[in-house]
Amino acid sequence: MNPQEYARMHALETDYWWFVGRRAIIGALLDQVVNGGAAALLDLGCGTGANLPFFCEHIGTSGHVTALDYSPLALDFAKEKTRDLPVSLLRCDALRLPFPDTSFDIVSMLDVLEHLRDDDVAMQEVHRVLRPGGHFVWSVPAYKKLWSKHDEALQHFRRYEKLELQQLLKRHGFQIRKLSFAMSPMPVVAWAYRRFVLPFKKEVQTVENGEGAILPATPTLANQALVKYLQWESRRIIRRPLPWGTSLVGIARREK
Repeated sequence: MNPQEYARMHALETDYWWFVGRRAIIGALLDQVVNGGAAALLDLGCGTGANLPFFCEHIGTSGHVTALDYSPLALDFAKEKTRDLPVSLLRCDALRLPFPDTSFDIVSMLDVLEHLRDDDVAMQEVHRVLRPGGHFVWSVPAYKKLWSKHDEALQHFRRYEKLELQQLLKRHGFQIRKLSFAMSPMPVVAWAYRRFVLPFKKEVQTVENGEGAILPATPTLANQALVKYLQWESRRIIRRPLPWGTSLVGIARREK
């Protein structure tokens, strides 16, 4: 990812509705697989580390989080957020994980799989380091037709269709326990913003550095409302999958 995007993420991840809402959704999924016990969790592509204190809260007081990223800059930010927490930070390639087989109870990849050139190799590695019965928890961007400069700025290789993601997981020995769209208000908003606003608002492109990811400034009340909505969405996803959204999220289990 572009270095300037890490700085933007570091500044926004604590309070911006998209990041806060995603944590609520992923937290609801984690609660389905941790069951109150200690867990060894591997976070692949931890970025600037805003999710790491949150992971520590979910895996039990005797659990441990191992977090990796390929960017030294991202890991520097992550160090600031994980002092005095049971977190190990490593710089390595997600396609060549430096861990023995069956090392972890849970592997998470939050908007990371789309950054990897070969997602088949990535899923082989996730399967390898998970213990039998362990769980993979993920989020990825949805709908190829929403591809835009936003994806290019974040150096994505792809967006995912639901069937494509199902096939990828099954191909590598995973049983899907939950699979849902998320961020359900966003497909129409994202399409309209990219189609009708960005082409005609040069000042927006300047504010977003032209090549930057599209994270429009959100007034405080609107930000709070969107967080509340996504917290509701997190509870809904556990009961019943959502039929649309700009993300796909879920849980898959390694069978053997």
